[in-house]
Amino acid sequence: MNRPSKFIVIILVLSLVGSVSEIWGGSWDITSHLLGAPETFFTPPHAVLYSGVGISLIASILASVMLFRDKELRNSSVSFGLKLIIIGSVIQIFAGPSDYAWHEMFGTDGLLSPTHLTLITGILIQSVGIVLGLTRLIPYGFKIVKPASVISFSALWFIVIAFIFQFTLPVSRGETMNLNPDPYVAGIILVLTMPFFCTLIFWGAAKSMKKFGWASGVVAVLITFNITANIVPAEALWSYLPWYAIAMITAIVADAIISNKIKINKFREEIAGGLIGTISLVYSMPLVGMAYIQFYVFSGVSGYSLLPEFTETLAMILVIMGIPGAIIGILAVKIAKKKITIPVESTI
Repeated sequence: MNRPSKFIVIILVLSLVGSVSEIWGGSWDITSHLLGAPETFFTPPHAVLYSGVGISLIASILASVMLFRDKELRNSSVSFGLKLIIIGSVIQIFAGPSDYAWHEMFGTDGLLSPTHLTLITGILIQSVGIVLGLTRLIPYGFKIVKPASVISFSALWFIVIAFIFQFTLPVSRGETMNLNPDPYVAGIILVLTMPFFCTLIFWGAAKSMKKFGWASGVVAVLITFNITANIVPAEALWSYLPWYAIAMITAIVADAIISNKIKINKFREEIAGGLIGTISLVYSMPLVGMAYIQFYVFSGVSGYSLLPEFTETLAMILVIMGIPGAIIGILAVKIAKKKITIPVESTI
């Protein structure tokens, strides 16, 4: 394929802006509900979230026009990412009005509901499309692509965590339905999926952008998303902030290992994957604590209200989950190395 049009880059960046608004607004919405904000469709977090849906819709329309008009683009590797953006946006369009109708019919709902799952699935598909589109443009040397890719990997990581939370956090009891997961099932899902996908995304970022510092940047942006959406609005949870320093330091070390700044001759990428897998739960703090709090609280007690004290238990949980997390992180890297092809950097 010849050098793509700059308009493709603009579409991807526009879609990224929409995706970040949706993901960050959705996470803020979860926190606001847990803090006891009144349950209504018309809230500031919903405004941010659905503004993102609108921006994403504009990007998907532009992507559709480009794919329709440009045959060469349709046959390129970038087209798959654009198609995923379109599919994700279409799903979100249906989810928005459906969510409003669901609130009107059933009142207060929880984290997991058919409309929430539909919306988050659409955002997830769109986020995957953005990452694929941007990383496949890296070889063409557009200056904005790598910084945008950092944000796109962070947004994808954040939405994957939110998707896992749908099936693991005990906050899905609504006025008419209780969709809370079984605690043991939630624990199994967390130990299998969180280290796998955290490691997979980190490895993908490091291998796509190839130089030391970019993957660490992905983690820095992820932590920023998490702190601003889930920590800043809840002063009682500020005690979690020091843990993010551990997450950041570990990411820098793993990034240095993958990029060969730290000289390790054998199993370099697997060791880095094991490090990320070991502390994967830290990247999903503080809300991940609610999945473990439910094992030892009385029925009817809000796990969220106990999160400030959970920092005392977190070290023990990390020790328990660290070994299986490391094993799954190594497994994620091994699978990725066999199944995922990374574009070669261009000299353009």
